[in-house]
Amino acid sequence: MKKTLEDRLMEQKTKTMCKVSVLVPVYNVKTYLRQCLDSLAAQTLDDIEFVCIDDGSTDGCSEILDAYAEKDARFRVIHKANSGYGASMNVGLRAARGKYIGIVESDDFADAEMFERLYDIAEQQQAEVVRSNFWATTQEGSVYCETLSGHPYGKLLCPMKEDPELVMAMQNIWSAIYRRDFLAKQDIWFHETPGASYQDVSFAFEVIASAEKYFLVKDAWLHYRMDNASSSVHSKGKVFCLSDEYDAIEDFLQRHKRDKEQHVWAAKLFLSTIFVNETRIAPEYVPAYWKRAISQLEWAREHGYFEHELLQDPQGWILQRVSRIQKLIFLAKGFCKTLQDAPHVYLYGAGQVAKWMLQFLGMKGIPVKEFLVQEKGENPTSIAGVPVKAWQEASVNREHDLVVIALTSRKPEVQQEIFFQLEQAGYRNVIVLAKELQEALA
Repeated sequence: MKKTLEDRLMEQKTKTMCKVSVLVPVYNVKTYLRQCLDSLAAQTLDDIEFVCIDDGSTDGCSEILDAYAEKDARFRVIHKANSGYGASMNVGLRAARGKYIGIVESDDFADAEMFERLYDIAEQQQAEVVRSNFWATTQEGSVYCETLSGHPYGKLLCPMKEDPELVMAMQNIWSAIYRRDFLAKQDIWFHETPGASYQDVSFAFEVIASAEKYFLVKDAWLHYRMDNASSSVHSKGKVFCLSDEYDAIEDFLQRHKRDKEQHVWAAKLFLSTIFVNETRIAPEYVPAYWKRAISQLEWAREHGYFEHELLQDPQGWILQRVSRIQKLIFLAKGFCKTLQDAPHVYLYGAGQVAKWMLQFLGMKGIPVKEFLVQEKGENPTSIAGVPVKAWQEASVNREHDLVVIALTSRKPEVQQEIFFQLEQAGYRNVIVLAKELQEALA
């Protein structure tokens, strides 16, 4: 017989502290769940627990979780009615016994040493938060993502005093651990809204805005899945989730009487995330999406927190964004159809743009045959399982196969040089990832 949520929470009052509690929110992810749980079972840190919060799954996840809990006492399962990601995470926070809190989403997985390494660093540094980079994972393999590049590794810092730009970095809350007493003291919780959409935005901001002992490491141990078709980033129905997150951040800052600079950074983060995520909104909802955002930013301007050209002509701005999104959607659709029709697809380049393109194409179900480079030199022999070859030695059918020049658009002269080099060598199907096309696919 399954225990109720109240039963599970009551039990915890009598249990002793452990080193790390890993929270695992679960909702209808049967395809990936066992890989996630197996990666947790393999963790090398002793005295760890895995608090799995089943948010009313209907696809068999509940039974899988119970089976793991029966075999391994480190797994604790809380079954609850469906109420969304934020509510599930808060249930987990209340039930956790660990000195530190970790988070692993149920469609992701972790290297075996992840929590031992994070815990050891946290203890050595007496840090409130230790945060790492991560691996972006698709069916093609994993690619290292250094989203913390440009921020200071290997030292304790107070972000809002020493590196406030950190709030603008990707909110990868699941590649970190947090002292539980720090979260409790600062009254940091997840914003409870339906579904699973962007509730990490307010949590990540509040952590950075409150921490005085924040520690960054360059390593990566968490594998973040990019090709889960049911993931919330593919949902276009949750139009105002980011606006709700900004309201939650402002409520937090006002309740805790934070200084003006934190409000300024909150507005900057809000505008940045609105820009980044606008192409995920169905075009017919874009006017409403921007209208609400603009009304919030007008409030921020009235309080001296924000100024931007979009507030000078809101209606003109909204029309511009709608037109741009429509154009980008048409560009992206045509690009993907062209690649799907090609016998084989090759990527020219082996840097960050090429790796990003591999992830993008993996999500679209478009395989990449090989990476092409000018010379093998110091390039790896493969990336995420895809071979890397000098372009002269590759197995390309130069008449029919398709090559995408996946180099940074900040150096169009290099793109141009490569394009004409391939054209002169008889390559007849070459696409250049110019700035506008990279923007359309981002």
